[in-house]
Amino acid sequence: MKQPFRIVAYPDPQTLPRIMGVFAQRSLIPVTLAAQLRDGMLHVEVGFDDLDPATAAIVTAKLCEAVLVASARCDAPENADEGREEVTPTTVAAA
Repeated sequence: MKQPFRIVAYPDPQTLPRIMGVFAQRSLIPVTLAAQLRDGMLHVEVGFDDLDPATAAIVTAKLCEAVLVASARCDAPENADEGREEVTPTTVAAA
């Protein structure tokens, strides 16, 4: 199950290294990474497999504290079983 972080940040040469530094501090290695400049902002999606909700919430909060980040959220895992009783909530934060 891929669990994507969606980040909107200000375009700057240091934006991507700062974002990836938050993940590196927790020894998290993404399975996917995409960045696109749209409407004057940098939109970044970083995907992880099987990241626990507590870690996702902490990382989302740290991303929102990062310089140049306008907003960050971590969505519930894609392809989650619909029949599961326990559902991972979406974590959203904005600077």
